[in-house]
Amino acid sequence: MMRQRFVLSACMALCLAACGQPEEDTEPVKPIKVTVGVALEEPMIPTDPAVDPAVAYDGTRVHMVYSQSNGTQYNLMYTQRLGGGSFTAPSPVFPGSTGNSRNAHVFMDSAGTLHIVWEEGTTPNREIYYATRTSGGVLSTPVDMTNTSEDEADPRVHVDSTGRIHIIWTGSTVPPNPTTAIYYRRTQGSIFLSATILPKGTGNQPAEMGDICTDAGDRIYVVWAESDGASRNIRMVRSDDNGQNFGGVGSGFAASGSVDMTQPRVQGGTDGEVFLTFVGQAQNGDRALFVTYTRTGGTFASPGQLVSSQTLGIRDPEIAAFDRGSNDYNVFVVCNDGSTAGGAILLFSSHDNGENWSEDPVDMSQGNSQPVTNVSPAVALDDNEVIVSWAAQPQGGGIVRTWTSTSDYSLP
Repeated sequence: MMRQRFVLSACMALCLAACGQPEEDTEPVKPIKVTVGVALEEPMIPTDPAVDPAVAYDGTRVHMVYSQSNGTQYNLMYTQRLGGGSFTAPSPVFPGSTGNSRNAHVFMDSAGTLHIVWEEGTTPNREIYYATRTSGGVLSTPVDMTNTSEDEADPRVHVDSTGRIHIIWTGSTVPPNPTTAIYYRRTQGSIFLSATILPKGTGNQPAEMGDICTDAGDRIYVVWAESDGASRNIRMVRSDDNGQNFGGVGSGFAASGSVDMTQPRVQGGTDGEVFLTFVGQAQNGDRALFVTYTRTGGTFASPGQLVSSQTLGIRDPEIAAFDRGSNDYNVFVVCNDGSTAGGAILLFSSHDNGENWSEDPVDMSQGNSQPVTNVSPAVALDDNEVIVSWAAQPQGGGIVRTWTSTSDYSLP
């Protein structure tokens, strides 16, 4: 597969080399070493597809939520794996569901509670549902967070250091000027407040594919892909008052230009630090994965390119970060390098707060599943293990199921 680099816009620095490659007069940055583990299939012998994995890791157990078809609808399932053992028998998250439960996202808080959000129903009337699983294994009754006649999608959930829950999603606004926007809800005490629409930067233009995080100072950051009428930019807003108010930072855009930029994903670091990855697509169709960061709460470094593809690949990035102390973060990014049908699951890593990145990715799916069927990667990590999940067919063919690889990594 041919690799090439392209310019995001005239106002942004040209990515002359992949982010993390050394300058000519400097020593190469030693990468993180990843020892890839054997991926487990879940369920091992499904009768229908099992897709859309979302994972969290508490340092001991891998927690996974995925959507399992029963031939009529997709049901949301929870399972866990202790150490190197097998996954437990899955439990339904929403036993009373009468529609599709898809596209889940999870977040594990400091008390060991797993927070789960997902799309319930089918287009054009999907709702966003929320549930929890306690460290003791109790699944809560799912709650409809939207309950409207509009269509909602792409939910994300985050819990800050005080236990405050933050949820965002893409929703359709009502006439007379219908479009898509990013909606936000948070808790105050134990109660969810009403949803609000986050402020756009370009008026009544579509906004979608949001993500949310907090930094060490509990500032809240939300990013999304927002159209300017010709292409999409990456917009970021921030709240310094626990979600009461959000405003644009600087120009309001973490990345902008003539290239179509989508699927932003963020993780918070130290106070004012945010790690960002996104997909950029040039006008000729070439797609690439980019990374950048801010140390100031809003002004981002020029994006560096991790990988590009001419196969119409590079999609569905996810990002995870681990604070190993003294404000030093390991940051991992995973993506799918292939067509919409699937491709290799690639993992990139940085051990210096996103400053430098591994020049060559690790193919997490190689030898585990069919390369052209790998989709929907997810990632979680601790100080020396990285967990990557995806959906794919087995090597010999058969029904799509989820795959989870627990791999060791070590710093140089």
